[in-house]
Amino acid sequence: MSGAKLLFPAVILLGVYVFIHGHLSPGGGFQGGTIVATGFLLMLLAYQDFTVSHHVLSFVESFAGIFFVAIGLLGFIDGGTFLQNFMPVGTLNDLFSGGVIPIIYILVGFKVAAELTGLIYTVLNEKD
Repeated sequence: MSGAKLLFPAVILLGVYVFIHGHLSPGGGFQGGTIVATGFLLMLLAYQDFTVSHHVLSFVESFAGIFFVAIGLLGFIDGGTFLQNFMPVGTLNDLFSGGVIPIIYILVGFKVAAELTGLIYTVLNEKD
């Protein structure tokens, strides 16, 4: 059980790393979000009294979804299209080189992590 406490922050950090660096390497928002949800699954399996707040998960998921749509609508600036890049792009292989893609990956990562964590928590705590 103490191994779960030790691994939990590392798994969360790995998931965050995957969705922040998704535009530079294999990975992205969905993959990073599932890794973060796996960290919560680890804690839920290791500790029977571990809980997650559905209000917090709902807020994070809603926040990410609303800002995803907002970023998409900002693509209409200057006659563009939905999710068109409106930010400057940097030097190739720099962290800040992807325009809106890293922001989209981060928002998708939070949304997927919140949704899967809520799903896992509901399934594990379902009563007959």
